Amino acid sequence: MKIKIYVIARISEDAHLWTNKICGQLDDSFEIFKPKDHNPWNKRHETFAKSVFDVDLIAIKNSHIGLMLPEYGKDCSWEAGWYANSKKPVVVFVDAQMEWLRDWMVKGGLNYVITNNSSTYRILKKDPILKHKKVIFIKAVKGLNKVLKEIYQNTYVVRKNKK
Repeated sequence: MKIKIYVIARISEDAHLWTNKICGQLDDSFEIFKPKDHNPWNKRHETFAKSVFDVDLIAIKNSHIGLMLPEYGKDCSWEAGWYANSKKPVVVFVDAQMEWLRDWMVKGGLNYVITNNSSTYRILKKDPILKHKKVIFIKAVKGLNKVLKEIYQNTYVVRKNKK
């Protein structure tokens, strides 16, 4: 069985390169749902049909993990909130993006923050909200594979065995 990842990221064209770069590092043990590949990213959001929301919501419900990639949009905050109110983990991967750190409600709902940037790691560990979360440093983006598998294992396998 593949681990289902829902990518919480902006769908605008300028964000495609970052999303593809990070998701391209994930191996075949993951099934990745990127809303940018299913949503009309080249149209104004106020013209989206309800079916766009429905497709994303089904993917969220079917996922195991939400993977948030800053800098994200307003809609992404709703997705992170959905995960925060579920038993499914929401994980942020960040390199040097700092704008998202002002979103205290998003930070409060996170389970894990992962970075491959040592300067960013030091900032995250001192953040008044994130210092209470699991902040993880990886040497390279490829390290996401191992960490996401461990998060899945700890969330689904360990929890199931405790019952």
